[in-house]
Amino acid sequence: MILFIRHGQTDCNVKKIIQGQLDAPLNQKGLEQAELTAQKLKDFKIDEIYASPLSRARQTAEVVNKFHRVPIICDDRLKEQNAGDATGMSEHDVTKEMYEDFMRDPHKYHAESPADLYQRNADFARTLNDQNKTILIVAHRGNFSMLTRYFQNLSLDDKTDKIENCEIKILKN
Repeated sequence: MILFIRHGQTDCNVKKIIQGQLDAPLNQKGLEQAELTAQKLKDFKIDEIYASPLSRARQTAEVVNKFHRVPIICDDRLKEQNAGDATGMSEHDVTKEMYEDFMRDPHKYHAESPADLYQRNADFARTLNDQNKTILIVAHRGNFSMLTRYFQNLSLDDKTDKIENCEIKILKN
C-alpha cells in the first residue's frame, strides 16, 4: 500500500504565496496538523517513509514518524513543482493573463511544466517496491496530483482529487 500526506501549513500557505521550491518551514498550525496526522497513523504499520527534502514536508514526516521510527528517505524528485519566476509571488498579484501565459509556456518563466513534474514523479514511483509493505510519501500538492495520475493511469488533462494540508490519501492499495 502507498499512502500520501501533503505537508502541514506554512506561513506562505496562509499568505497565499506561491512556494514552489521555496524552503518554507511549518508554522505552529502546521506542526499541530502534523501531530494530529501522526496520531491518526500511530497504530498503522508503516515500513518506509519517503519525503521531499523541503523543510515543510521533511518536518511533517519527522513528526509522523515518531510512532514508527523508520528511516526517512529524502528524495529530490519529491520536491514541489519549480514555479520559476513566480516563486515568492502572491497569488493575488497573478492576473488571469499571466497565469494563462505561464501555463502555455512555463519554461519561459524558468519553471517546470506539468509534463516535467509528471516525469520526475513517475521516475520516483517506478523505483518503489510496495510488495508486502506500506510506504508513506510526504510531499506536496503537485506531487500528489502527478502520483495520482501515474498510479491511476490518467493523462495530464484528467482532473485529480484535491489534497489539504496534512490530509492522508491512499495512492495505491
